Amino acid sequence: MTTTLGAPPMPTLMGYEAPRLWTRPLRELTPETTLGFQAVEFAEGVLGLTLLPWQRWWLLHALELRPDGGFRFRTILTCVARQNGKTHLLKIVSLFFMFMGRARLILGAAQSLDIAKEAWQGAVDLARDRDDLNDEIETVRYANGEQELRLVGGARYRIAATHRAAGRGLSVDLLILDELREHRDWLAWGALSKTTTARPNALIVGISNAGDDESVVLNALRSTALSEQDSTMALFEWSAPDGCELDDVDAWAAANPGLGRTISEAAIRSAMSTDPAAVFRTETLCMRVDALDAAVDPGAWAACSDPSGSLASARERVAVCVDVSPDSAHITLAGAAQLDDGRYRVEVLAAWKSTEQARTELPSLLERIKPAAVAWFPSGPAAAIAADLRPLDAVEIKGAEVMEACQEFADLVAARRIVHSSDPLLDAHIAGSQKLRTGEGWRFQRRGAGHCDASYAASGAVHTARTLPPPVKKPKSRIFV
Repeated sequence: MTTTLGAPPMPTLMGYEAPRLWTRPLRELTPETTLGFQAVEFAEGVLGLTLLPWQRWWLLHALELRPDGGFRFRTILTCVARQNGKTHLLKIVSLFFMFMGRARLILGAAQSLDIAKEAWQGAVDLARDRDDLNDEIETVRYANGEQELRLVGGARYRIAATHRAAGRGLSVDLLILDELREHRDWLAWGALSKTTTARPNALIVGISNAGDDESVVLNALRSTALSEQDSTMALFEWSAPDGCELDDVDAWAAANPGLGRTISEAAIRSAMSTDPAAVFRTETLCMRVDALDAAVDPGAWAACSDPSGSLASARERVAVCVDVSPDSAHITLAGAAQLDDGRYRVEVLAAWKSTEQARTELPSLLERIKPAAVAWFPSGPAAAIAADLRPLDAVEIKGAEVMEACQEFADLVAARRIVHSSDPLLDAHIAGSQKLRTGEGWRFQRRGAGHCDASYAASGAVHTARTLPPPVKKPKSRIFV
């Protein structure tokens, strides 16, 4: 490593104060049109805190008022990359609402009680450290599952883990949902959001970095906010633009408003060099990805594309595999064979939207293909058509062999030993396939927002093609004179 004495210091890269995507205010933001100015004064004057520029910006815009004095928004969705000071912001908002008489009950919820407790405990510590605020505290309960900060005036701040029964029976003025990307179904949202229904001036603050295709609540709320169909919903999103390169420093600044303050440029460079691309995009660039723990490397899969080829040259060596989605709404038949150069070509041969349709058409299709072997996964959803497959003497891929097939397929893709035709169905299922880890191995994750039966069918076909006995060479005929 070399240094140059006397060289001017490099300018510090700073995060952007304003988000890339955001809901515009109805009017100019003044002390009369937003409570944000009061919240900023509370944070700096009462709590003695120094706000980051983006936190001050958020308070001014999120707490905008209607002409009648009520909050403009009921739901505020905030997306920002990790480690930018969002927990600090949540503490300020909670204490402002409590001590300024804006909420009788605050409920903070996250996917685990420990995460919800982090913001709650920070708020308790801040209040305890200020004599004027500490005098207003009646009690603090620390019992697990019953954590509560209660003021003499009756205002309370409680926490909960997100589940289908969370918050039931409560009437909440300020609901804080941390790490909203972890909501994989609507059960917790349905239970928690309804706690605010009876409160006339309630706020739901959902805050998170970006997720993947399984972040169904976050993705749906974001789409609604972008469509501007709900005038009571706001979106404030610090994120990198679609299609940006991983090393685009402007994208770093757009997704990390704390850059240069709570996060260093060196830390982001380190993350870029050590994280898988999908992890870096969602965690550091706050960009939605198909799958966080992708089972098959997307770059390698794209590099294996060969739309011009076919299985015709290896017809006698084709093995097929059929798989069914958990909801039985999608069935895929894939075929694979080893090519003369040692690679394995895999193709989708058929797809159906119901098991009944597959039962009807599969026998005649197999009669035309005449595969060297038929395979299936008996321990999975394909058991729905077991009675149709067993008479075919189908190869059963079960037990530890399921993980072998999935991991083997991903490894062959990484080694560029798979060839495929860029079939849209297979591309989509591969892109959405995540790892379900079991012990020290993994297989494709069947639960989630999309299907992965094409991934299973493809990996099963390749695995079966690899385990076929070698073809018997016919002896050359000899002519005797």
